[in-house]
Amino acid sequence: MWILETERLALRQFTSGDVDNLMQIFGDPAAMRFYPAPFDREKTAGWIRWSLDSCEKNGFGLWAVIRKHDQLFLGDCGPMLQPVEDRTEMEIGYHMLRREWGRGYATEAARACRDYVLGTLKAPRVVSIVNPLNMASRRVAEKVHTTMREFTWVKTGTTQCLYSTEREPAVER
Repeated sequence: MWILETERLALRQFTSGDVDNLMQIFGDPAAMRFYPAPFDREKTAGWIRWSLDSCEKNGFGLWAVIRKHDQLFLGDCGPMLQPVEDRTEMEIGYHMLRREWGRGYATEAARACRDYVLGTLKAPRVVSIVNPLNMASRRVAEKVHTTMREFTWVKTGTTQCLYSTEREPAVER
């Protein structure tokens, strides 16, 4: 069952069978360059459990990104709750297969997730947290969000880029 669809992509909830698919990304040192280290199988399975737990508890989480025309697993994208300064924010994260980088899939999926968070979930704001040196991910976030500033992320104690988009107020008639 698809949670979201775009012209080229479908996003669905993860299954435990997605560990091998996600390992193609999380086990790739180049794709995980901005993480402390690539993930092993156990940590990748934990990532999927974390996402599924969020879906059960919050009604949203990271979802598997599938290319519709051939059903290829491309990566993950979706909102997760993250600590940002003195509050909890809905953050859109994304990871894509390295061989599929540069084709606009991350941007397409992240835009659909942004619209879902602001429209369907009615959140007042959505963010993406990006390492300042991760230029590819920053380019995606720049296309998805309206503002950016740096902040110190409490999870890592490091300076990160905080991209954000506010929900537009409803127009009264």
